Amino acid sequence: MDRALWVFLGGGVGSVLRYALGLLVGAWTPSNAETPHWLAMYPVATLAANLIGCGLIGVAWGLMDPGNEAHQPMRLLLIVGVLGGFTTFSSFGWETLSLLQTQRVGTAAAYVLISVLVGLFAAWGGYVAAQAVASGGN
Repeated sequence: MDRALWVFLGGGVGSVLRYALGLLVGAWTPSNAETPHWLAMYPVATLAANLIGCGLIGVAWGLMDPGNEAHQPMRLLLIVGVLGGFTTFSSFGWETLSLLQTQRVGTAAAYVLISVLVGLFAAWGGYVAAQAVASGGN
C-alpha cells in the first residue's frame, strides 16, 4: 500500500504541474491575431510537457540506481507519479488524431516526429547528464 501512496501523491503533483503549464501556454498565446499564432497551431503545452518529462525522466533514472531498493519510493514518487501525471501521452494521441481528422496531416506528422525524436533525445540527454553528475564527471 505504501507504494501506491507514493504514486498517488506524485501523480497529483504532476497533474497539477501539467495543468499549470497548459494555463501558462494559453496565457502566452495571442487570440486576436489575423493569422494563427504559432502557439495556437500546435498542441504546444502537450509537446512541452512530453519533452520536459522525457528529459526529467532521463535525469531521474540516471540518478536513481534501479538495483538499489532504497531508491524505490523516490522512483515511484518521481518517475511513476510526478512524471507520469505530468506527461500527457494520452493527450498526445488524442490531439494527433484530431489533427488527422481535420486533414492537417503535415502538422500531425511534424508533431509526432518532434515528440518522439526530440523526446528520445531529451531522455537520453537527461540520463547522460545525470550519470556524469552522479559519477563526479569521470
